[in-house]
Amino acid sequence: MPQQHILPVLYDLSVTIGGEIKLKSLLTRTLQRLLYHTSYSAGFVCLDVPPCHRAGELLNVEISAAVGDFELIAQIDRPRQLSCDLLRGCAGQAVQQTTLLQQLGITRSAYQTFFRLPLDSNGVIVLLSIEPPETPFKLDQVLQPVLTQLAKAIVLCRTHDAQQQAAKEAHDQLAHTLHQAEAQFKTLMDISPMGVCLSCDGIIEDCNDTFLKLFAYDRAEQLRGQPLTTCIAPAERSKAQELIRLRALGQAPEGTLEMTGARRDGSEFAFMASSRRVLTDQGPRTFSFIIDLTKQKRNERQLQSVNAMLRQVLETAPLRIFWKDQDSRFLGCNQAFARDAGFASPDELVGKFDSDMSWCEQAEMYRADDLLVMQSKTLRLNFEEPQTTPDGQTIWLRTSKVPLKNAAGENIGVLGIYDDITAQKRAQEQIHQLAHYDALTGLPNRALLQDGLHKAMAVSARTHRYGAVLFLDLDDFKSLNDSQGPAMGDGVLKEVGVRLTHCVREGGMVARSGGDLFIVMLEGLSLLANEAAAQAESVAERIRETLARPFELGAGHASITASVGIVLFGGSETSADSLLKHADTAMNQAKHAGRNTLRFFDPRMQTELETRLSLVSDLSQALTQSELVLYFQKQVDTLGQPTGAEVLLRWQHPQRGLVSPAAFIPLAEDTGLIIPIGLWVLQTACQQLKAWQTQAKLRHLALAVNVSARQFHQADFVDQVRRVLVQTAAKPSHLKLELTESVVLEHVEDTIAKMRELKLLGVSFSLDDFGTGYSSLQYLKRLPLDQIKIDQGFVRDITTDPNDAAIVQTIIAMTDAMGLNVIAEGVETPEQRAFLEQRGCHAFQGYYFGKPVPLAQFEAEINADTA
Repeated sequence: MPQQHILPVLYDLSVTIGGEIKLKSLLTRTLQRLLYHTSYSAGFVCLDVPPCHRAGELLNVEISAAVGDFELIAQIDRPRQLSCDLLRGCAGQAVQQTTLLQQLGITRSAYQTFFRLPLDSNGVIVLLSIEPPETPFKLDQVLQPVLTQLAKAIVLCRTHDAQQQAAKEAHDQLAHTLHQAEAQFKTLMDISPMGVCLSCDGIIEDCNDTFLKLFAYDRAEQLRGQPLTTCIAPAERSKAQELIRLRALGQAPEGTLEMTGARRDGSEFAFMASSRRVLTDQGPRTFSFIIDLTKQKRNERQLQSVNAMLRQVLETAPLRIFWKDQDSRFLGCNQAFARDAGFASPDELVGKFDSDMSWCEQAEMYRADDLLVMQSKTLRLNFEEPQTTPDGQTIWLRTSKVPLKNAAGENIGVLGIYDDITAQKRAQEQIHQLAHYDALTGLPNRALLQDGLHKAMAVSARTHRYGAVLFLDLDDFKSLNDSQGPAMGDGVLKEVGVRLTHCVREGGMVARSGGDLFIVMLEGLSLLANEAAAQAESVAERIRETLARPFELGAGHASITASVGIVLFGGSETSADSLLKHADTAMNQAKHAGRNTLRFFDPRMQTELETRLSLVSDLSQALTQSELVLYFQKQVDTLGQPTGAEVLLRWQHPQRGLVSPAAFIPLAEDTGLIIPIGLWVLQTACQQLKAWQTQAKLRHLALAVNVSARQFHQADFVDQVRRVLVQTAAKPSHLKLELTESVVLEHVEDTIAKMRELKLLGVSFSLDDFGTGYSSLQYLKRLPLDQIKIDQGFVRDITTDPNDAAIVQTIIAMTDAMGLNVIAEGVETPEQRAFLEQRGCHAFQGYYFGKPVPLAQFEAEINADTA
């Protein structure tokens, strides 16, 4: 093959391959062009050739395409065995291969030479010739680009053939299904007990035998081409024509309607019709379904006649009376019942169901009552049930229902009688209101509170959570009442009730015991007595603050304070009466202490309360007295090299010494002091980051700062962070804010917005104590987090507790899937570190690497580590 012809040959083969989309055609046309350009006599293609394990092994194959030899072409797609010496191996020519080529079973041509061209994906092209064709070029090298293109084209053509075959099978299946559906539909029309008519814009095209019988016709040909109105009584034809017009526009209402039909002989009858417009290959068509109502109308007239005889008796009864058939369809009623149902006459009720009435919301309940009476064949007497009136009001009925029987004693329905007891029920409710609620404030009275207290004590015994009772007495209320009058005094009492209700969370109760004495009951407090006392004290302080606000009532105003007595309860060891007495005693102690204060009945709790108040007072001065300091705990990488630290707050009290964060952080949260303290921590941490930027061994360190919920959810928190970064010139990329699950899941949308703003500043985020709360993964994946911190509670026992180990491994895998970093805190042993590192955690914090230490010690340790 001359050199100047190589490119045209490659171009010709490439165009041939690119122009085919079916596999057989692709292989055949490519073989034809190869034989043409290489002067070989014949050739074939085998695809999916199995691997060869030894020389001379016979392989099970099929010839996918063949050209140039009729005997070879006849073997296409037939299973056969060929030697792996022929099909497997490198590209190249082999001569004097008469014995090997005899395996092809070709008798007319004695091929002695073949050229093997391997294809990707276990395919091969074999070109055959009696004598080796002459060519100065190595065909295996020249044709390699074309063979690569052919291998790809084979994959594409196979995919196309598979899609075409699937489409054909789906089309055949659809055609078969449609044929079956048409046959089934024709059968259904023929055996349907309803009359069925097919029409096009009001012109009849076909109908079934039932339709012909209904309208007294013999053959469908008598109706084909006739207007549908031919079958409608003259008086209703204009109405029917309008419905046909609207249906042609797609505006006709769905559902059923009653009409009067006209038979062929002119007689008329009532029928029920339902029509549906459908799109067919021939255009839109309308199916109409007809049910003869002649018997039903005759029965209704007979029933109405019977009802007329009974009505005279029923109308004189002072009760509402009704009767229904076995389907709970109304057969009749007296005038009083019809009036309740919103009808002028009982006749209007016949044939209707409860679901058709104004009380449709109670229809299922009434149906269940009817079935119970009919199936059990027993009386159901004097039971109460609600009913909705036509004007939307709810009334109460006292109802009796009995089985309705025919002359043979068979159940044919149900008979019901009821009277309206709404006035009686309202009187009962008023009696209950007066017995259990305060008339002035609407709050529960002492009796209802005692009932609630008994229940709360039982719950406490079961859950082991404490509850509390608070007695509140308004200070100097008598003076206010005497000076500004009873009207002002009553107004203050009402407003006090409102304010107290707002202060008590769900699960509590506010009651007025009389005069200016109020009682508050709290449930579901802590499992620990001291924590429960703190919670009760927090509510009491909130109440005192709320009541301290001025009372603006009309033109007058007043100020009031309260003395509060508190007693805790756990279980039912102490009686409810004793608890109320103890709370009253504590309230009197509060009054004796100077009023506008609170006291616990338990002296030990009172002491704890005073200690807590003293600690709060000292904490409010801690910032200005420079008593707060920061400690730093190292965070390291897999090599143990420090990457940063978590900033931990400590309080160096002048008398108490070093106060545990567990003691003062909750106080700061409760009192709001956490906001200025948190800002100080952020400022101090950023100042330290700026100072480290000039020190080679420290400038790479990042600081993790914990942010509380109250601090983060401040409206200007983002501005605070931005301002601190600007003022301190600290690198935002070295500042990491640690948030707890409770922070991020409170006001989720606001949290995400703030985090995104801070991320734009360069600040990163770490989710602290992960796995200890109730995180929703739906929300978690939306948060712009950088890191998740595994809580030390899981790390502590990972080498001994399979559950903790599984949880930690799941957290690491989840963070990896979400593209987040993970750090484990509380690492205290080399075994814990090894476990975490083997499972993909490469950042650590804990006593194994270093305890929280003051700044100077921390810097010294870092300098020593990096020396």
